[in-house]
Amino acid sequence: MLVTYASRFGSTAGVAERIAERLTEHGSHVELSSVDEVEDVSAYDAVVFGSAVFNQRWMPEAEEFVRRSLGALADCPVWLFSVGTFGDSKRLIGPLMKREPKDIRDLERAVHPRDYRVFAGVIDRHQWPFFSRVLYHALGGRLGDNRDWASIDAWALEISRTLDSSKCALSGKRPT
Repeated sequence: MLVTYASRFGSTAGVAERIAERLTEHGSHVELSSVDEVEDVSAYDAVVFGSAVFNQRWMPEAEEFVRRSLGALADCPVWLFSVGTFGDSKRLIGPLMKREPKDIRDLERAVHPRDYRVFAGVIDRHQWPFFSRVLYHALGGRLGDNRDWASIDAWALEISRTLDSSKCALSGKRPT
């Protein structure tokens, strides 16, 4: 299994690392790498792929990875995640942010991911201008590490269980 990511400041890389660790703990053979290091997605049985979101878009290297890997991604089980400002869990703004990045629906139609999640990331003060910080705070955000490790771990467990169920279906065995 491949867990790959595009990260600017390290927050998304941290989420990908955590997912890879949890999948490994649950018995999956996992390779973790940046999208820039991935040459051939077709060599993997499954892919977990995520990108940081800036200006309502995945990072350019993530979009390039999708373009060059689209056929292979469409042919294997895929899970997608974005790391953005709020994630899915904020009551008012979270559901709106889940629609990020702008082209995610096109990607979902093309690769039919098993699931797509948006996780909150790390928001450092120096990354945001003053007025943006004020607006962010007014909408319920807070500076610092907003990653919800319990949600990330739970999602990795869901992926692991789905993989176990798929293996059992192919072998005719029942999951234990």
